[in-house]
Amino acid sequence: MTTTTTHTKQERAMTTDAPPAAPPTGDGTDAPEEQGPPPWLAWPTAFMEHVDDVCSTPGGRSDLASGRSLRDLAEPWRMLPHLRSRIPGPHPDTKLAYLAVAGMYAAQAPNPALARERPVLYDPAIGNFGWTLAWAADTGVLRETGTTELLQHLARQRSLTSLLRNLQPVIRQLGNDHAPLSWPRLLRDLSRWPRYRTKVADEWMDGRYTRTPHTPTLLQEPAA
Repeated sequence: MTTTTTHTKQERAMTTDAPPAAPPTGDGTDAPEEQGPPPWLAWPTAFMEHVDDVCSTPGGRSDLASGRSLRDLAEPWRMLPHLRSRIPGPHPDTKLAYLAVAGMYAAQAPNPALARERPVLYDPAIGNFGWTLAWAADTGVLRETGTTELLQHLARQRSLTSLLRNLQPVIRQLGNDHAPLSWPRLLRDLSRWPRYRTKVADEWMDGRYTRTPHTPTLLQEPAA
């Protein structure tokens, strides 16, 4: 059985441009090329790279950070000029997921007035949100039992709105403690939550207790 996915012109433009090859090292061997995201994560990664670009100016970061809370997202007027053309599809839950992740990221983004290197938004060594909770438990940022209770509580949130209400404070705490977090994976999972809640929750549980990045099967569920 195969799944056919229709991509918009914008999606193709954002996902098919390959990075240039690494220059020779000078010792007769070529440096390894930077590993890009797998196809199922290419679009969320491209979106988060755009979000980071917007956050590279004080005004852009301020506009996106205006959606840092669920209440703020009810009126995302300052965010939309930067992001609306990058959000796939008209579904309200998809729009909410993309705006929420952009707002959470902007609230933690470095001050653009200071010199900074562009963050690595896709790192294959960093797994999903459950993986991040495992890191937090291992390093003492969160209690071991606390992460288990948190995952169980989040898994019971049937709507994206209720999930975000409980998730946003945790993301802020993890950010304050510099926890490694895959923003593209989080974006993908939140955009899938309304239709595939139990599947995403199972993947977070796997990430929490196996401590390995989760790779989905090639057959993907239909886009929201």
